[in-house]
Amino acid sequence: MAKLEIIQHPSSSYGPRTYANASKGDITIALALDYTTAGENLTHKAAGDRYLKLPLSEEWIDNARKLFKKITRNERSSASVNVAGNGIYTLAKHGWTQFIVNQYVYDMLAIVSEYVPITHIYSGGQTGVDLAGGYAGWKLGIDTVLTLPKGFVQRHEDGKDV
Repeated sequence: MAKLEIIQHPSSSYGPRTYANASKGDITIALALDYTTAGENLTHKAAGDRYLKLPLSEEWIDNARKLFKKITRNERSSASVNVAGNGIYTLAKHGWTQFIVNQYVYDMLAIVSEYVPITHIYSGGQTGVDLAGGYAGWKLGIDTVLTLPKGFVQRHEDGKDV
């Protein structure tokens, strides 16, 4: 049975948590509609050459193919994935709900994991894409760790951290 861990980072800031997650995954996937946010810029910087941009404006199956190619390009037989991307406060401006993003990420990771094992999922636990990564990992039976800032802080549709 897969484990789902929800932990808090020692820092209450988002930055250190972003770097911690990016360092754990073999690949960091960035699923977003807006790649100009501070969070997306930091994720790209933290992940370096392990970063894979997967625009939510594209079909999930097309992004699944990109992820599969990234995993298998270096002759990997499996990979751990850091799931990152826009929060629900950004996605909601474009008509996305948490349910819709959950289904998108699940569908994408489900098909990839049929062909190449995903050993772990790491995510920041924020609303939107991060939370969808946690949902997908749990639903697919993949060991998953969600690391939130100290105090288990999340930002909701209204943009407020609680």
